[in-house]
Amino acid sequence: MKRSELLGIAVACGILVGCREKPAAAPDAGTAAPAAAAAQSRADALILAAVRVGLPPANVVAADLPDPNSRGAQLLNSYCAQCHALPTPLAHSATDWPGVVRRMWLRMDFIADSFGVRKPTTPERYYLLDYLTTNALRVSGATLPPGPGRETFEAVCSQCHALPDPRMHSPQDWDIVLVRMMANMQRMSVAQPSEDQKNGVLLYLHSLKGVPNAR
Repeated sequence: MKRSELLGIAVACGILVGCREKPAAAPDAGTAAPAAAAAQSRADALILAAVRVGLPPANVVAADLPDPNSRGAQLLNSYCAQCHALPTPLAHSATDWPGVVRRMWLRMDFIADSFGVRKPTTPERYYLLDYLTTNALRVSGATLPPGPGRETFEAVCSQCHALPDPRMHSPQDWDIVLVRMMANMQRMSVAQPSEDQKNGVLLYLHSLKGVPNAR
């Protein structure tokens, strides 16, 4: 991707605010070219790093979406996958999705037409939001079911999002979910849980065996 395109996307996404420095004094002619090249290279690296922060992990395909043939799923794949990997509705709770999509819509509206990013109409935005909130991450509510390791589950899993309902997956599926969440934490530079913490989380989730996986 060209540097001009990176700058356009980064500025449109509002991630360069506050990162601009005051112009430095003009360097000597003999060092101007190498210094400028180094500064440009570093700026490119910072732009790329900033663009990648907070993006959905690239492990979701359209067929994995809830009700993949629905209008909402089709709109999600059509619009949201233009700039980053396809997000899953389980990435946020129904309470959080309105704020997330509003931020995304503002960014899309700010991007210049020359980038060719298609923008959803107002009715399509309602469809998208309804789909995301309907299939959102189920949160635990005020009180978690009792069980060994509950405190560890609360501490580890609340670092990045609202606490999920521990009954939303079967005990066997939670093993896979935890591996995926740890990969996301590493990608986002969030401190990884220790082995004792991972074991505590799984102990708690496995203690709720027999709870149906259906919504």
